Amino acid sequence: MASSRARSADIKLLVAATVGVLLAGFFIAGAALIATRGSGNVVCGQLDIGSATNIRNTLDNGGPYFQTGGAGCGFWLALADGNIVAYKVAQPQNCSLKLKRDHWECGGNTVAPADLAQYPVSIQTVGQTDSVVIDLLPPGTITTTTTPKTTTPTPG
Repeated sequence: MASSRARSADIKLLVAATVGVLLAGFFIAGAALIATRGSGNVVCGQLDIGSATNIRNTLDNGGPYFQTGGAGCGFWLALADGNIVAYKVAQPQNCSLKLKRDHWECGGNTVAPADLAQYPVSIQTVGQTDSVVIDLLPPGTITTTTTPKTTTPTPG
């Protein structure tokens, strides 16, 4: 039979483990709440999605494919007239763009590639690599930088 000291130590160990698990759970739940809380106005920026050569090879051999820009900023990468394009998932017709085998659909309707809303795509040199950069900013969005104010001493 186990002594009362052994039982007391076992109970303390169980209580400590339970408290530890509960604290870890509260910490994770709090972090998830903070991470998912926001104003709802997600503004996406510019996204460097990688080497232009690699992306073109992937599109030539198996594209189009979906790419996430984070939050609600997903897009489909494809080739149109030999150019890399980024079709918006959220189309102006209030539907989500889907690739169906050999055609695009939005809200169950077939849509021609020329009629799809796109994000601007550019090829920019990043380091020594030509990279594909997708501009996920809404049209008319101005990015600003602030410079510190300098004051000129007044004589006197």
